[in-house]
Amino acid sequence: MAENDTTGDWKVQGTTGMTDKQRRMLNAVCGDLAAQLHWHGNRLSKDDWRHMLCGTVLGWRMMPAIDRGEGAAGFIMLGGSSLKLSKTQAADAITVALQIGDHPEEQGLRAKRVQWSDVVLLGLGFNPHDFRVAA
Repeated sequence: MAENDTTGDWKVQGTTGMTDKQRRMLNAVCGDLAAQLHWHGNRLSKDDWRHMLCGTVLGWRMMPAIDRGEGAAGFIMLGGSSLKLSKTQAADAITVALQIGDHPEEQGLRAKRVQWSDVVLLGLGFNPHDFRVAA
């Protein structure tokens, strides 16, 4: 790998907090998912995708919702913050996001695969210009 080559920097492993490169890659894949996929009929924001991925990686907790005096409020699911992801967990979350974007049908989504942004393509080791259609 060349000294300035950052391909795969998001794949690092470890128990300490995720790196800035992982944070940027996670945000980029979540932004691409938000712009291009509906999750079972729901449009999720970039933050929604990040919360869903982090909850999936860190684990979910179900608990009663807040009762605001309007009767039974139901239940909510709590995940974890991306700020709590270790390097290994961040790499897992990014990998899950890429899998969803590349193969949405595996999640029961009727959607085309995501067209990844330049930031994501560079992080995957591709030259974005190779994916441009000549006019």
